[in-house]
Amino acid sequence: MSANFLVLGEVSFKVKIGKVAQSSPWQPFRWQVLELGPADAPMPQGDEERVQTVTAEVYQDQLQGYFLNLDTDVPYVFFCVRYPEENKNLMPSVFEATLSYDEAARWMDANDEVQTLPLPAAVASWLAELVQARYQPEPKQRRRPQSFVKPDKRG
Repeated sequence: MSANFLVLGEVSFKVKIGKVAQSSPWQPFRWQVLELGPADAPMPQGDEERVQTVTAEVYQDQLQGYFLNLDTDVPYVFFCVRYPEENKNLMPSVFEATLSYDEAARWMDANDEVQTLPLPAAVASWLAELVQARYQPEPKQRRRPQSFVKPDKRG
């Protein structure tokens, strides 16, 4: 059985990843997601750059993560970047993209490299409308301090 019923929408981007010089004697450069653009627009690339198209799907069960992302000063697109043969000298590729803060946190917990670029305003407004229409934050429940609970009822 497919989980497509959980998909509320998707957005595709062109992403440019390239080499960025650093002033470090141990690592003279790093690979960085440099630019984000519409999937249907051409994006020029240089010698040590790669342009690829990635799609971020929006899922029903990730609404809290989208809400948390939109609730910041600058919402982001999160990119999971993976290197061939785990060699950071070789050009990586963007493995996956998400708009969910929670999903990006899971990637980082799994020791994946996560890079970000600001979420385009048009996509942010579309996502905000979707989240507003479908997400209800759970009300916070006050927990009674353990000192006020009978000893045999303490958890």
